[in-house]
Amino acid sequence: MERINSKYLTYPKIPDMQSGTTKLKIFYTNDWHGQTDNMGATLGASLQFDSSTKGQNIDTLKLSAGDSWSGGNEKKNKLILNLMNYMGFDASTIGNHELDAGSKKFVDTIKGTNATKFVSSNLKTSSGQNISGVVSSLIEEKNGNKYGIIGLSPLDLKTVVATEKIPDLNVLDFEQTVKNTQAEINKLRANGINKIIILSHIGKDLDQKLAAQLDGVDIIVGGHSHDKIEGAKEGENLLRSKSGEPVIILQTGQNADNYGILDVEFDENGILTRVANSVVETNKSKNSIIDNIRDSEIGSSPQIATIKEIDPMPENRKITPSAWTAKIADSMREALNTDIAIINSANIRKVPQIGKLTERDVEESAPMKNRLIKTQMSEEQIVSAIKSAAYRSFGAVDSYPGLLQCSGIKYSADTNGNLLFLSFIDKNGNETQIDVNNPSKTKMYSVALDSFLANGQEYPDMKPKGQIQEFDFDKDKTMIDYLKKQQDKDSLVIKDDGRLKIVQTSQPQRKSNNMRNI
Repeated sequence: MERINSKYLTYPKIPDMQSGTTKLKIFYTNDWHGQTDNMGATLGASLQFDSSTKGQNIDTLKLSAGDSWSGGNEKKNKLILNLMNYMGFDASTIGNHELDAGSKKFVDTIKGTNATKFVSSNLKTSSGQNISGVVSSLIEEKNGNKYGIIGLSPLDLKTVVATEKIPDLNVLDFEQTVKNTQAEINKLRANGINKIIILSHIGKDLDQKLAAQLDGVDIIVGGHSHDKIEGAKEGENLLRSKSGEPVIILQTGQNADNYGILDVEFDENGILTRVANSVVETNKSKNSIIDNIRDSEIGSSPQIATIKEIDPMPENRKITPSAWTAKIADSMREALNTDIAIINSANIRKVPQIGKLTERDVEESAPMKNRLIKTQMSEEQIVSAIKSAAYRSFGAVDSYPGLLQCSGIKYSADTNGNLLFLSFIDKNGNETQIDVNNPSKTKMYSVALDSFLANGQEYPDMKPKGQIQEFDFDKDKTMIDYLKKQQDKDSLVIKDDGRLKIVQTSQPQRKSNNMRNI
């Protein structure tokens, strides 16, 4: 561990201990997105953390920055909360995915929880109150030392969660969030608490802005932007607060791919004097313990196929072809009997592993429980949507909003976001090239998409202009039905078929960081 000079944020190593030092070790996570396979490794790491700190003269906390679950499966969400309770998480903030099933069902899920406490100071009901079972801040006492914990929910909540699911909730804007957070810090300090931790689900860039505008914050455990922040780097994640004191910002990535361990020391005034931050990769193999827990808690899941070969999830799924995502698009196209099916790349959260494939594996890959929609779109609208998605995604440091992946469409784009080629592939495999610079305004295609794309908030060009037919199921159902009918379902091979190609060009000019990861 290295010492921090709070004035200059330098780190000369020193061997001695200061008098009045408080040592704290934090096990932290963010953005699990309900990936229970990876949670097996997290569970093991949590138990190892407990074992390694037992009997030491050190305080410990286990903290989550939200989005631990994903989708509307209430039984599965409760299972994940039970796992968090079992692992001994002290607190979690509320991300957007905690509300996928709606605000009422979230309250029902956390009701009676006996371990993990939920905290959010900027998420309010329409009457200005906290959600039932949620507090703005809390105090955790460890070995006589008190820590103040404040929660922050995503500022873009109303964009990334369907309005009808959270009609009674509002989120403060950034300016009000800063003021409200400072007020919570002041309340804690008035009660003698000088070690302050924020559990934040607003994204790295806003965490950096937040740290500079607050007085009294020490640690920000972050999420939402899915950044993997390793170590403690001056000017990046080791910053200064408004009063010039050190603030460390943390984040582990997403999908339970990693967990974090933070070691810090505070002086008698609650100011950080030393930090050591490690982000550790989890073991992605399936875990029999987690399988047994899932089966006992929410029931066993029927096997639908066996995977012989499959391309893994791309490192950046937003701007990289995904064979599994393309196959799901094929299932939508077949189920709704359309010319074309379109998915936003970020919608698919998991690629199953080689071996036994269950219905639950498919459901976890597409957990959002959107509704599927069938509509008519012109050639011009389809080309415009694909162009816009490519240009914006390759032009943003966070790759937002992500490419559109399709069935019935073959296209290529370069890494500067230019659409180079596009063709329509009919159900007999016949290919017709489309002029991407002069697409037809009158040529119409039937299109399958989901309600997320159709609302036009993230992809304005995808909003249907004509009549729609809405279905009461999502793409997980179409994929399960599709795979069950495959003749090779006992030895599936799911590999990239070249329908989406990315051409490398000169280093693209990143234009913005939209901070809208979901």
